[in-house]
Amino acid sequence: MGFEGTDSAWHEATLGRTMSVRGPGLHTGRVARVTLSPAPAGHGIRFAVRCPRSGISADVPAGIAGWVASRMSTALDIGQGRKLRTIEHLLASLAACRIDNAAITVQGTEIPILDGSAARWCALIDAAGRVAQERPREALRIRAPFQVDGLHGFLRAEPADDFSVDVSTDRLPGFGVLRWSGPIDPASFRAEIAESRSFGNASLIWRTLLKTRLARTLLPGSTRDRLWARSFESQTVRESGLVPALGRPEHRRPIGPETEERMHPRDREPLLRGARPGRVAILLGGRVLGGARFPDEPVRHKILDLVGDLALAGRPILGRIVANCPTHALTFAFLSELMRHPECWEVVPLAGASAAGTARDAVRPT
Repeated sequence: MGFEGTDSAWHEATLGRTMSVRGPGLHTGRVARVTLSPAPAGHGIRFAVRCPRSGISADVPAGIAGWVASRMSTALDIGQGRKLRTIEHLLASLAACRIDNAAITVQGTEIPILDGSAARWCALIDAAGRVAQERPREALRIRAPFQVDGLHGFLRAEPADDFSVDVSTDRLPGFGVLRWSGPIDPASFRAEIAESRSFGNASLIWRTLLKTRLARTLLPGSTRDRLWARSFESQTVRESGLVPALGRPEHRRPIGPETEERMHPRDREPLLRGARPGRVAILLGGRVLGGARFPDEPVRHKILDLVGDLALAGRPILGRIVANCPTHALTFAFLSELMRHPECWEVVPLAGASAAGTARDAVRPT
């Protein structure tokens, strides 16, 4: 039964009914079925992974404690050396739709990629409906600037009354600098971010295909070598007139050795086996094959991934997130190190976090 409070956005919420979807994963290419179900207040977002054929039966919460390094995706450890991969789009959608509590059953080990965006996840959640619950929501409010640096970029949180981002990327061949900034709330996420698709450089996808058994069977070694070499040819970088978001060295915090150790995958795992037109946006020479949904679609998808990864904080974040070339591993390091510096954040009731009510529609990283 729903809770009719004075403002349901300030109370936890769950789904109105159960919904399911089935499809292949981006990296494994294997089909999985995902069922989203209502859950009681205080439950959080939890995954029940069931793979009888592999003997896997695991129940894991969506949190940084269970995060495990995975190439080009966000994953949770489900035991027996296995991972539940590519959870970021689903988590971003639940966060944007302000769903705090959900029981997610997965028959498989990778969340379906669908069309590469969060649009269908948002549509499924909207079809299920949002039911407010009696428990008040809490937020993680940033009190002081906090930054971590990676190999090619950085991620910083700054104090603010709502949740907003300023994200850039300058490492996509042919695109120059792409940058998007603005508040992230349910409406802006659906209109500006959710439709953006996972992207893959055509050269990287081509090199992945050249490694397959089929390519080795059909193509002579000399042909494979020639195509491999061509995939590394330089592409013209387009001048966009934008500049990347700037790091602030004075706010930089080191990444501890324990966190650093967890950031790097230790195993060989499938990569892009399910990448196909219709599931990803394929980039080539500064353009998107088949057309882009937004002129700056790749950086908007970076934001989609970032919202999903920040969901592992377990609470809505009230703060401004500034980043250049963020990665899944860097966001994990940011959250891990932030938790070790409680002087930089505090947990507050969402209803009282802003007297002006600006936090009312803050995205919920569950």
